[in-house]
Amino acid sequence: MKLYTALFFLCPIFCLAQTPTQTIRGTVKDAVNNQTLIGASVKVVDQNIAATTDSEGSFRLEAVEVGRQQLNISYLGYESIILPVLVESGKEVVLNIELNASQMGLDTVVVKSPSLGVVHPLSTQTITIEETFRYPATFYDPARMMTLYPGVANVNNQGNAISVRGNSPNFNQWRLEGVEIVNPNHTPNAGTFSDRITQSAGGVNILSAQLLDYSSFLTSAYPAQYGNALGGILDMKLRKGNDEQHEFVGQIGLIGIDVAAEGPISKKSKASYLANYRYSTIGLLSDLGVEVGDEDISFQDFSLNLSFPTKKAGDFTLFGTWGASDNVFITDRDSTLWEESKDRFDIIFDSRTVIAGGTHSIRVGENGFWKTSLAFSELESNRTSTFVLTESLTSSDQQKNQKTSLHTYYSNQISGQSNLRVGVTATNHNFSVQIEPEAGLADVNVDESGILLQPYMSWQTQFSNGLDLNLGLTYSYFDLSESNAIEPRLALNYRLKSNQSISLTYGLHSQTQIPELYEPRLCFVGGGCDRSLLGFSRSHHLALGYQKQFSSTTTLNVEAYYQYLFNIPVSTFAANISAINFLEVDRFYDLENGGDGRNIGVEINFQKILTDNYYILTNATVFDSRFNLDNPFSSGLDTRWNSNYIFNFTGGKEWKKQKETQQRIFGVNLNVAYLGGFREQSINLAFSRSEERTIFRGSQFTQNQADYFKTDLRLYLKRNKAKYNTTLALDIQNVTNQQNVAFNYYDVIQEEVVTKYQLGLIPILTWRIEW
Repeated sequence: MKLYTALFFLCPIFCLAQTPTQTIRGTVKDAVNNQTLIGASVKVVDQNIAATTDSEGSFRLEAVEVGRQQLNISYLGYESIILPVLVESGKEVVLNIELNASQMGLDTVVVKSPSLGVVHPLSTQTITIEETFRYPATFYDPARMMTLYPGVANVNNQGNAISVRGNSPNFNQWRLEGVEIVNPNHTPNAGTFSDRITQSAGGVNILSAQLLDYSSFLTSAYPAQYGNALGGILDMKLRKGNDEQHEFVGQIGLIGIDVAAEGPISKKSKASYLANYRYSTIGLLSDLGVEVGDEDISFQDFSLNLSFPTKKAGDFTLFGTWGASDNVFITDRDSTLWEESKDRFDIIFDSRTVIAGGTHSIRVGENGFWKTSLAFSELESNRTSTFVLTESLTSSDQQKNQKTSLHTYYSNQISGQSNLRVGVTATNHNFSVQIEPEAGLADVNVDESGILLQPYMSWQTQFSNGLDLNLGLTYSYFDLSESNAIEPRLALNYRLKSNQSISLTYGLHSQTQIPELYEPRLCFVGGGCDRSLLGFSRSHHLALGYQKQFSSTTTLNVEAYYQYLFNIPVSTFAANISAINFLEVDRFYDLENGGDGRNIGVEINFQKILTDNYYILTNATVFDSRFNLDNPFSSGLDTRWNSNYIFNFTGGKEWKKQKETQQRIFGVNLNVAYLGGFREQSINLAFSRSEERTIFRGSQFTQNQADYFKTDLRLYLKRNKAKYNTTLALDIQNVTNQQNVAFNYYDVIQEEVVTKYQLGLIPILTWRIEW
């Protein structure tokens, strides 16, 4: 009887299923000076698990149940935060948490990832990798993730080029670890009208999501440390490997096959490694002789991030990425099978990318912090088109773009309310472009180099009346064109109540031109050219916003903005030809800095982060984008990217089930996007037939494309077992198979204007395991 009684009481412990658990650990530091915060409280909400940080600012939470959890982090004199985390078996959660000082007694706020460390309340989004793996049909690409946010439109979903607030994709900038880099994408001709190389986008990001930590996306009026952009800036950060145990990831899907590993380099230090290799699945099928579409597309990449923290000399990192991609179209030699103009040509495209660099950060005194980032990046692309009937080369593109970028800054916490940041960025641009377009169009031949120098400073402070202020000043000098500019920056945030605030930001910004536009001007018959090259394109950007926080997980943002662009390159012969409308450049234009434009709009964004098993991200944007103005407020002409309105809804729901010794999570995620159509140039059919190529009626974008509509779906099943977790996911892009217009062109074979469409329904099945 005693045995049965004992078993009765012990059965709830041994007989019932036990939820797998995992460790959450990390550090808590000051967001400005990187000072470790000793004694900070870290608690798992809804579980009786808590810890305080030790003398190194470190904490450890053991036996945390897998699944969606929330951490409450607090420290006296700092803003308390709620941080949602996904806990999975087989992989520790390692966090580097940054807190902002506050003497105002603010209520709890939401932080999804480390902050920028400056007051910048508007036009900034933080994209986490967990969201990249959860949101539907993003191809695990942070660039495609940006299209879910207000004011952002995908130019053509065959690539990840985006227009931000009506600006050209060429006005955007890519950064890695705080420094400017070349276009970090495979197949950088993807999604273009002329199938030519672009400087701003491609088919898929070279940096696999396995390696990334979080990305900061800024859309206007950037802080002083950001420059050389007029549109959006995507600043990607690499994740450090686990410094205590070895962990592995395997993933296979339509996009690619990934293998990743991370772990400690030595048991005697906190040094760690993180490495990932990826090969495109479509490329593998092509190598095996399986036809996938009419083009053979392949890519592969390898990325590595090494971390070396020291006790006295600071923290060091070394990182590197190599990527290669190919896009080959070999037409059928039987001309009776040709159906469109493209079928007359063999088109071969390839690109190679290298990125290598490192960072160093160190505490200076009690309140100072110094960080330096250095990176070399290079993108080399080649494209040839051969007319198969005569075996003659009809067009050729060869481009090499190199950037060697340095960013170093010192920040000091002057007091609990104020901090100062002083720094400089220096980027050596080295590029060569040789474009031989179709017959009848002028060649482009560029071989130039120049250094862009940008010293800056910013001062941030908090006032007792609830006002936060950030003042900044940047100076830009580019020695190639001998251009210089002084750029003031301002950000104000005033708290109306504990959960409401209004914000104002202003920035004067400058940007160098894409390499194709640095063709020497005014060449003379007897030889020699005028070396007067294009100067900066510039813009004033002003934004006013209102934010209301309904709860610790739900916020509403309303933002109105006005951007005036000036010194934009325009044709010396036709002012309607403006760089404001360029994406790829396939011919020579004689340009001068005489154009302007303006973007004005209102954005509304509502977000509830994933808590209580569901999330919502929905936004609406109404805007107007114009160029060739009589004055900054005149109507002018429609830009190519003036779609007038953007609507996005993204939401998802999860169901959790505990079964035996494993946990299952089933998720359903939906994205609906509705955008106004972009503008096109009208095609002159009669002239096109006589010239046997596309001839436009003038240079104005007067023709409206049809509105864009797309629905994406993502279903996933996560399984957490004791030692590993798996995810089986199905992404369906464009569930309704909507035919969205990409562009129109004159087709020589059909002798008609033909419409090309963007991607239709595409199912992407992915399986992932972590252990």
